[in-house]
Amino acid sequence: MTETYENRPRTGGVYEPLGAAEPVLQEADRLRLRAGSTTVEVTALAPDLFRVGAFPDGRPPEYASEAVAEEDWAPVPVSVRETEEGLALATPEAEARLSLSPLRIGFADRSGRTFCADDAELGMGVVRRGEAGFPPDSEPVMLHKRREEGERFFGCGERTSGLEKTGSHQVFWNVDPPAGHTAAFNNLYTSIPFLLSLRGGRAYGLLFDNPRRVEFDLAREDPRRVRLGAEGGDLVYYVFCGPTPRRVLERYTQLTGRTPMPPLWALGNQQSRWSYADEEEVRRIARAFRERDIPCDVIYLDIDYMDGYRVFTWDRERFPEPERLLSELRKEGFRTVTIVDPGVKVDENYPVYIEGRENGFYCLTPGGEEYRNVVWPGLCAFPDFTSDRVRRWWGENLRSLLDEGVSGVWCDMNEPSLFVPRHSTMPPDVVHPGDGRPRPHGEVHNAYGSLMARAVREGLLRLRPGERPFVITRAGYAGLQRHALQWTGDNSSWWEHLWMAMPQLQNLGLSGVAFCGVDVGGFFGDCDGELLARFTEFGVLQPFCRNHSAKGTREQEPWAFGEPYESVCRRMIKLRYRLLPYLYSLFEECHRTGSPILRPLLFEFPEDETTYATDDEFMLGSALLAAPITRPGIRHRHVYLPEGSWFHLWSGERFEGPAHILAHAPLGEPPLYARANHAIPLGPELSHTGERSPEDPLTLMIHAAGGSGSTTLYEDEGDGFGYREGVYARREISCETTGRRTTVRLGEREGSYEPGPREVLLDVRGIRGARTRVDGEERGFRVEDGRLLVSLEERPGETVVEIEAT
Repeated sequence: MTETYENRPRTGGVYEPLGAAEPVLQEADRLRLRAGSTTVEVTALAPDLFRVGAFPDGRPPEYASEAVAEEDWAPVPVSVRETEEGLALATPEAEARLSLSPLRIGFADRSGRTFCADDAELGMGVVRRGEAGFPPDSEPVMLHKRREEGERFFGCGERTSGLEKTGSHQVFWNVDPPAGHTAAFNNLYTSIPFLLSLRGGRAYGLLFDNPRRVEFDLAREDPRRVRLGAEGGDLVYYVFCGPTPRRVLERYTQLTGRTPMPPLWALGNQQSRWSYADEEEVRRIARAFRERDIPCDVIYLDIDYMDGYRVFTWDRERFPEPERLLSELRKEGFRTVTIVDPGVKVDENYPVYIEGRENGFYCLTPGGEEYRNVVWPGLCAFPDFTSDRVRRWWGENLRSLLDEGVSGVWCDMNEPSLFVPRHSTMPPDVVHPGDGRPRPHGEVHNAYGSLMARAVREGLLRLRPGERPFVITRAGYAGLQRHALQWTGDNSSWWEHLWMAMPQLQNLGLSGVAFCGVDVGGFFGDCDGELLARFTEFGVLQPFCRNHSAKGTREQEPWAFGEPYESVCRRMIKLRYRLLPYLYSLFEECHRTGSPILRPLLFEFPEDETTYATDDEFMLGSALLAAPITRPGIRHRHVYLPEGSWFHLWSGERFEGPAHILAHAPLGEPPLYARANHAIPLGPELSHTGERSPEDPLTLMIHAAGGSGSTTLYEDEGDGFGYREGVYARREISCETTGRRTTVRLGEREGSYEPGPREVLLDVRGIRGARTRVDGEERGFRVEDGRLLVSLEERPGETVVEIEAT
């Protein structure tokens, strides 16, 4: 038994590490051992994925989790061999190594790299409180891993502060933080206890699967050790062997679920405020977007559209004819998204409340009474989303919104956030009746938001089976990405929050939540013109792009501060719309592989350790590097460019990486760099109505330089699920430049979707062409502003373009 200051738990008690273990069962893919009263299982789920479970006090193995989407894994060739220390469970790619006295577990891959090894002294175990009266599964569990020399940590989901988390203490407990939270505020709305480790360019991942309060000490108290712990329950974790961040994320999202394909309209610019007070104000906002030639696809209705904040109702004074309003907006090219909160007003004249009460759908006090607290409607009851029956009921209630023409649902306040005490959450002893399996709230707290989002997504699928659901959530747990996109909650109109948005979204992407974004312009506080312009320069590159602000603050629509800021916002929003073919292709890549859309440089360049500290830049996919301005009055900034050739998007200037450069960045020209030989598909310039035609040309912009690269172009119907039956078009676009010859290949089109007759305009930059061939035949070209333009026809087969440079 060992107790030190470093491993003493927050709750008090003495840490008791596991001692000697003996094997008790060997199956095709797993080993089961017994260490005292604790059962330990090590299972190979895939060649590069292991699951470890420790179940103290004689509890049976149990792995059911809201985090896990994939439970049926294909059989893996597994062998078990004896070692000097104990046993090894090996797959063709990696092995789990078990020392038996005491029980300690580590991992190695085929190259001999060892990683994620238990700390020899502390290993894993239980904190014994030494007090009577606690439930049998309430004693904290802990896992101690050895930190290898040079090992660095990232991920951890929605976090404040910088990208790297080495040397930090991370708390996973969903809360609604006070207005104006800073980088010192640890936990926020969503908890994803997932860790990405990098050392010498090689990666592994670890998911600590426990929705109770979890804490990570990432070599803060002891630089040689990592501590992961939860306040009760069993100790279950998954190890993703990598060795690249891309491979880790691919396997992690296979386990926890991939981001669903969104409807194409959801990638457009979106506008919100708490609140647009009535239908006339909504019309005024919509009209201003069209008159000012600023594209926008979505307008939001915050809580004031409801009758006394009662969920699933309309205020008929403010919005007397919602169906007519939403229909008019739809004709003008706008979708409408409405907010939904979990608190159901206690009101004997409110059918939703009565139905929930009569069916026992609400959380209870320990004494069996309906648990109540105060949120926006006043005194409220709270649905038990752990119940399948409750989730179906909640989803069915969405019909009242959809029948009026609502296109998407925005889940808010679902940590859950409570007003008594202010900024509190549900007490841990509140009871979730479940479907015959009651559980205290503390056991499921971090999953509550995910379960609400799941209820909404499943409800939308039942009510509109032919449409892709659009669901936003503020709170959630690991696996959230398969239910909803993550908006990061109530940020502030601060330059500091503009900077913090970059590492925040990068770590979310590294934790599986790729469809994410922060409020453009900031929510709390007063924005100004320069901050809004710079926020928009960054915001249009987010996967989710929405301007949102709080009641009582300055209006911050794109035109709110006049010129030159309105023109900057217009230009940037139009850039987003030109990038839609590229963005949509990145969403499909994410849906298929789990790769982030907005990704840290280290994801593309894991062997370049300079990228580990470069968190005020990011990659949008593999082809575009962005380095936004995040301080007032600044027109230049330092930019790091990794290995390869890079082209400044605005001037065309070429740079050879790795390099540190000084970038000029006046308003409206944020530092953006195209990666050589990586095609960026572009759509057309939009009309003031935002309309797009199937006959509009598709532009493939490529900056050619020595070397090679490729990207993927993906298209489908933009909604519905035909893509699951092969109704899509995917093709690889590669470019190779050797000497004076550049060869661009548009690979054969995969899938049955027909983009239609259109011009495909190849826009090659960085070279001067003297001769061009298309599929071996001479083809004319034109040169405009240094761009070599070749017009191609849309066809399903491969097209090869060869350019001889002068």
